[in-house]
Amino acid sequence: MDFFAYQQQARRYSALLLVLFTLAVLGLVLALNLLVGWLVVLGDLRHDYRHLADLPPVIYGWTTAITLALIGAGTLRRLWELSAGGPVVARLAGARWVAPDATDEQRRRLLNVAEEIAVASGLAMPRIYLMQDEPGINAFAAGRGPADAVIAVTRGCLERLDRDQLQGVLAHEFSHLLHGDGRLNMRLLGLLHGLTAPGALGLWLVHSATPSLSSRGRLARGGFPGQLLVGGLLAAVGYLGVFLARLIRAAVSRQREHLADAAAVQFTRNPRGLAGALRRVRDEADGAALRSRQAEAFSHMLFATPHRTWFSALLATHPPLDERIARIYPLFERRSNREQALDNSPSPALEPVTVPAASLAGRVGEIDLASLGYAASLIGAIPPPLRQATQTGTGATALLCGLLADQDETRAPARSAVLGPAVAVFADQLGAAARRLGPRFRLPLVDLALPALLAQPPAWRRKLVDDLQALAGGASGNWPLLALLRHHLLPSAHTGRSSQPEPDDVRVVLRTLADCASDGAPDAYAAACAQLHLPALPMTLAQSAFDGALQRLAGAPLMQRLRLLSACALAVSHDGVVEVAELELLRAIGAALDCPLPPVVGKAA
Repeated sequence: MDFFAYQQQARRYSALLLVLFTLAVLGLVLALNLLVGWLVVLGDLRHDYRHLADLPPVIYGWTTAITLALIGAGTLRRLWELSAGGPVVARLAGARWVAPDATDEQRRRLLNVAEEIAVASGLAMPRIYLMQDEPGINAFAAGRGPADAVIAVTRGCLERLDRDQLQGVLAHEFSHLLHGDGRLNMRLLGLLHGLTAPGALGLWLVHSATPSLSSRGRLARGGFPGQLLVGGLLAAVGYLGVFLARLIRAAVSRQREHLADAAAVQFTRNPRGLAGALRRVRDEADGAALRSRQAEAFSHMLFATPHRTWFSALLATHPPLDERIARIYPLFERRSNREQALDNSPSPALEPVTVPAASLAGRVGEIDLASLGYAASLIGAIPPPLRQATQTGTGATALLCGLLADQDETRAPARSAVLGPAVAVFADQLGAAARRLGPRFRLPLVDLALPALLAQPPAWRRKLVDDLQALAGGASGNWPLLALLRHHLLPSAHTGRSSQPEPDDVRVVLRTLADCASDGAPDAYAAACAQLHLPALPMTLAQSAFDGALQRLAGAPLMQRLRLLSACALAVSHDGVVEVAELELLRAIGAALDCPLPPVVGKAA
């Protein structure tokens, strides 16, 4: 299944979620109306009601309105909480951010594995969280998009899994992010919270009534408070909402877990790693258990189900572990027959991978062993001072300023004025070292720096983006990376979704890329426009126009963005040669459009 098919399936699951949620709300409303009607008939307080149908409609109307208000309030409250993105989900789960400059051996291994997969997939490095108080083996991914994506793992993953098994778990979670499951997970979390609101209100009424009974002694006198009765019945009927929520989680999640397992094996080409992690979950006593009170609410987004009761198995959000392992191992066995030995470590794969230029856009969302090995080798080749600079906000700022600033000597006073004399010298040194590595390191360095930058306050990030824009000057080769940084660091600046991309925005992007990539820029621009059936009108290029165009295009439908990326691929390959720098420009534009391309590095295609 390709990237587009995955995304389409995510949309179908979102539509299925809304349908199931609507049916569940109707079922809960019906159940509560039956409860209220039964209580009134049973009580027969002022009238001789013998049947539910005898009751005045106003009773059902008020019951329906109050039920909908409860569900709506619960849903909106949780959706509002989640509007801040993946980090909120991680905090609700009791996870803590793992700083990029962590020196602890286990945390360092976790970050290294995550960075390799991020670089290999072309996906921006998500923020990594650790559930320190959880000894079980589990993990989850959440986020509305790459800018606020997080992956959280338990302490058990670090202490009980070897490197290959940890890589399998992280690849599974990266697959969820890459294919749009993070957004679906958050929608599930918000909508289903509302379904449990009536039951939660019932429990609250019971709990709040219990101490009053003890203190006032009314129970001892034989009195039976109405609050306790109403609360108990509401909690009992409200449990239907919990049941329906579990049913919906199971219906939406199961198949996507199979797909994430398959994608993780495809990423790593190492089924032993993922299967080994699943076997540990199956065979060890506490498996994937979680102590968090949020475990039930988060069950649909976890690596493995945290419960092992027969009832949980009936409504499990994940396929049985034996079934998941069985689906992975046949792939492994067939591969082993062809390849007598399977090296568990990533292949160095530093040799360029030759891919036909026409298929470049078709590689969106793909990752393979060569890319994973290439990413590991690439990160290993980054000099320690540059690597350390990506791990702190100050270091990452200096690195990006040095890498993206206009290096004209006449601009030196401007750099010193913006950064300060000392930081400007440091930035120049880092920038020179980064440029010596070559163009294939530019986007990975930006990706690796993002977690440290995203940890800074919004005002700090805005100033950084403004400073970078001022320092970059008119060098159009830096525009895609600047747009990518704005896309991730200032997500509030994005425009709303549009149905169709504006032709002028498309032309600006194609013309800029053609100018950066090809000696025959006018012909490349015309060919790329022709592929999209657009007239190649003359364009006046400016950094602000390119930045705005790419922001608006990032909100276009997925199919339109993929078509644009295909035209961009044509622009860089029109002269018959695809240089590494051109591919990296294409990858930067793909990342800014939320269509990540793996590092298909090659001198020519």
